Amino acid sequence: MDTGPPPPPGVSQDAHAGCLSFELSSGTSRIVINCGMPTTSRDNWRTFARGTPAHSTLTYHETSSCQFVELSAMKKFLHGAPIVSGPVVVENHREAVTNGELLSTSHDGYQARFGVMHRRVVMMAPDGSRLDGEDTVSLAPGARIKGSETDYALRFHLHPSVKASRLSDAHGVMLVLPNRDVWTFEAFDDKVELEDSVFLAGNDGPRRTAQIVIRQDSRHVTSIRWSFVRSATSPAATNARRNARREPELPL
Repeated sequence: MDTGPPPPPGVSQDAHAGCLSFELSSGTSRIVINCGMPTTSRDNWRTFARGTPAHSTLTYHETSSCQFVELSAMKKFLHGAPIVSGPVVVENHREAVTNGELLSTSHDGYQARFGVMHRRVVMMAPDGSRLDGEDTVSLAPGARIKGSETDYALRFHLHPSVKASRLSDAHGVMLVLPNRDVWTFEAFDDKVELEDSVFLAGNDGPRRTAQIVIRQDSRHVTSIRWSFVRSATSPAATNARRNARREPELPL
């Protein structure tokens, strides 16, 4: 999980605006990814790859949490585009709790432009079979929302080897890994969409994949709770048990 501020401008030519993004694996199987940086022969993808929407994190008003200096196409190719602004205060606190490992994080990359902060809390079960999380958009201390743009999107990009199927209630996605293990993503109160994405970090060039997306308006919904849960049974049995599962409580 990326819990650090961006590097200084002088060494940020290839840095990404992926603050608080994470990747998730189960054994040797990759589940949640970031789109990744393409090879040097695919430079037309680099601007997209560095932006926040290409990462498994929250994006406010489809705007990257970092801003990149504007350069000509040739200068970008030769030298990259340094980061000129982004998160300044990135907080993270990790502790062992009764139900696992709890990580509380936040960044202020959207404060200057929109007056809001992004907070992410995740908890991993001791055996690694469950990851619970909550993403929150909140006003920065003493700040007010700037402008009329209050939409945000929460994204979880999936590895191309994962077979994803949206569940009938539109609140979850079943994920089948190459080894036939089954994981279930669930957003307890929010509608989930499955949209196209791209995996850029492979040696064979860009590959089509999927992303889980939840869209909301921060004036009405300020937080989204979600979970990834591993199942020891078949997809059909997993779906039946999921309907009876209660929403967990994070120790906030």
